[in-house]
Amino acid sequence: MNQFARTEQLLGRDAMEKIKQARVAVFGLGAVGSFATEALARSGVGYLRLVDFDRVDASNINRQLYALNSTIGRQKAKLAKERVTDINPLCTVDVHDAFVNADSLTSLLSPDLTVVVDAIDGLNSKVKLICGAAGMGLPVVASMGAGGKTDISLVKTGDISQTCVCPLARVVRQRLHRRGLYEGVICVYSIEKPLNKQPYAQTDAVEGMSGHGRSRPPIGTIPWVPGVFGLNMAAEVVKIITQTGCI
Repeated sequence: MNQFARTEQLLGRDAMEKIKQARVAVFGLGAVGSFATEALARSGVGYLRLVDFDRVDASNINRQLYALNSTIGRQKAKLAKERVTDINPLCTVDVHDAFVNADSLTSLLSPDLTVVVDAIDGLNSKVKLICGAAGMGLPVVASMGAGGKTDISLVKTGDISQTCVCPLARVVRQRLHRRGLYEGVICVYSIEKPLNKQPYAQTDAVEGMSGHGRSRPPIGTIPWVPGVFGLNMAAEVVKIITQTGCI
């Protein structure tokens, strides 16, 4: 039986062929990125480049697909490859246990990609990735802030120029403007004002950083909002693939 028969039935044979031929890179395999990768794998994307430097820790279990008590300490990129391959053995999975910066982007980005998915938490890495992909003329679907939110009805999708309320989106816009980029990046964001019910424990501030970037206060999270972010991002990626084509 064709495991993608239901998708083909809905989208059509031509669209399914474009999806199979697509080459998608997902940067960041945490809460949002793991759900985006899951949906892309189950959609039949033929090539996935998966990038994340981090390892699973206990605080990830409440929202990340690859985070289980049995996977604590393991590399997220390798866990993602195992899961994608189990979902679709025909998918070519290229994993990179790498931190995104100006140096690493030269090998992580390539003009043969169909779409770039930005699910990175770190601001500097996020902006560098978006600018690098835009400089290559690659479509980008980027996640803004999913933490501190609880209401999925307030999750929106639109161009970076349309984003509002989200503090992360505001800062990303400002930094992109300095580089001459004002529009052309599809974003998933929320218009819910972020909240945290109680202070964080000081020991939590460095969790998941693995020696990269500055330690920062964690933001409260629940499973369903980042999941919806990731699934919306996958939907936007498939829309780009099937509308513009890649074959």
